[in-house]
Amino acid sequence: MRSTTRPNIRRWPAAVAALVSSLVLLIGVSAPAQAAETSWADVGNGARVLSGVYSVTVGGATYEVARGTDNNVWFRYNNGSWHPLGGDNSARTVSPPRIVEFPPGQVMALLRGLDGEIWYSRATNGPANFWAPWTRIGSGARAIGSPLAVLITPNVLHIDVPNDGRFVSYTGLYSFDGVLSQSSSGWRVSEYARLSSDNADIEGDSSLVVYNTGYGRTMISDFYVGTDGHIWEVTEYSDGAPASVRRISETAVCDSGVAAARLGNQTTVATPGQPGFADQQRVLLACIGTDGNVWTSQSSDGGITFGNFSRPSGALAPSTTTPAISPSGTSWTLTISWNGSRSTLFPDHAAVGKRIS
Repeated sequence: MRSTTRPNIRRWPAAVAALVSSLVLLIGVSAPAQAAETSWADVGNGARVLSGVYSVTVGGATYEVARGTDNNVWFRYNNGSWHPLGGDNSARTVSPPRIVEFPPGQVMALLRGLDGEIWYSRATNGPANFWAPWTRIGSGARAIGSPLAVLITPNVLHIDVPNDGRFVSYTGLYSFDGVLSQSSSGWRVSEYARLSSDNADIEGDSSLVVYNTGYGRTMISDFYVGTDGHIWEVTEYSDGAPASVRRISETAVCDSGVAAARLGNQTTVATPGQPGFADQQRVLLACIGTDGNVWTSQSSDGGITFGNFSRPSGALAPSTTTPAISPSGTSWTLTISWNGSRSTLFPDHAAVGKRIS
């Protein structure tokens, strides 16, 4: 399971049967996080959310989305007021939304529809909250969780989604001269890892593309929580074919899905010697432990090795949903939906976050 050679996929279901379920204990090293951190703060300006806040910065402007307590997708531009995305109250979902820069210079929101399909909308005027109509990405995703969307190249968006067969459905979205099209093969299914039916463990935005020095090439890394109580990494080639599966930590256990993000430019991948390579090699993981609080771990080598999991500095941060991590060039913003029944530091379901660098 730790081999870096390409395995016989037919043998993988037995080899990775431990992947993705809910857990019962978090055991870790509770030393202070070894990073510069701000204090926890209400980052939602009084908003109440059922997810973390997902954001992307394009052209110097910040676009943010979250799942509201009414199950609508809510949006704000440059820290302004929150509104239903596009002013459309019908953009409903029971999973956290996603937001990415795709194609380069444009903003795209994605969600799992109530029909189990994956839909996207592109911003046409962010300050005015104008968005194009929602467009379905083909049919056959059969999603039971949020999409994991990550750029392979500036013009190719790779999308993974947990399906109702408890496997991963995946497809590609391509941009040519401003026209978007789905991969000609549509939605395909990877049966190398069986997932849990517990939605709480499959809602993390936990896919990243990074130069992997072990393979000597750009690879996709997806992170999941396993039935053995640990975080697992599935490393894939750029076409989605599996390369390896490994357990990240022998001690850390989560009671939510896992969030993952690397620093640096999110639309291109730097190789050794190129500007930005060191920043892109920095990866942050976060999940909710079975003590009900946020735990994190960092890597400085592209996710090949991670430090011990620890609670972020300052007050304990309780939540019942998977954290969200929004990266910039040199820091991450970690946000959660606050669990007010565990701590009265913030109201229940407040959007609370901190910056980690």
